[in-house]
Amino acid sequence: MKALKLLLIVMLVSVSLPSMAQELKGVILKNGKPQKNVSVWMKVGRSSALTDKAGQFVLSNVMPDDTLQISVSSKYDAKFLVGTLKDVTITLDKESFVLNDGTQEIQLPYSPVPQLKRGGAITHDVIMRAGLKSVSDVIRRFVPGAQEASSLTGEKVLSIARGQNSMRGPEPPLYVVDGVPYEVSSPNDIVTVEDIAELSVDRDGSAWGSRGANVVVIIKTIGGNAK
Repeated sequence: MKALKLLLIVMLVSVSLPSMAQELKGVILKNGKPQKNVSVWMKVGRSSALTDKAGQFVLSNVMPDDTLQISVSSKYDAKFLVGTLKDVTITLDKESFVLNDGTQEIQLPYSPVPQLKRGGAITHDVIMRAGLKSVSDVIRRFVPGAQEASSLTGEKVLSIARGQNSMRGPEPPLYVVDGVPYEVSSPNDIVTVEDIAELSVDRDGSAWGSRGANVVVIIKTIGGNAK
């Protein structure tokens, strides 16, 4: 009950704050030891990081009304509202975590992670949880049949198998970002990982005519923030 009251106070204070970006830094511990390479990201904002060997992270341009998410495992995340917090220590336990801002401690439960369905859309949270830093890495990690190979011209391209081999060798898919088609070798030239709200693959591609012959990667961005 005490922890709940403290959490409500943090939430009420954050509601009264002006919407000003701030820096949030922290350290993540487990059994008293720093946790390295833990993914942390903002739920709405496009700020993310991996903890260093000291378990530390720094996020910039954080809004008080945003939520920090921490990848604890494949099944659970730790989440809390930023509010007035600027420097925190998060201690991970088996079924809950402790948030310490230097003045008080709040024990909070973990949040279950929605399971990714095979062939379903890859969401922003899934991408951030994996700590991936390029769109190409996202596609290689989550899309079956995706691989980087050399085309007949020697150029490195990211291709996605659709059950048949092209006589012309590996060819990049058509990328459609916020409804706009792009014919490029690398999706990293179009959009950043942090901006992706949802990524899905259309292996048929017939809706895009001949341009969709090599599979279509459909990307929706947060607020339509493609490059």
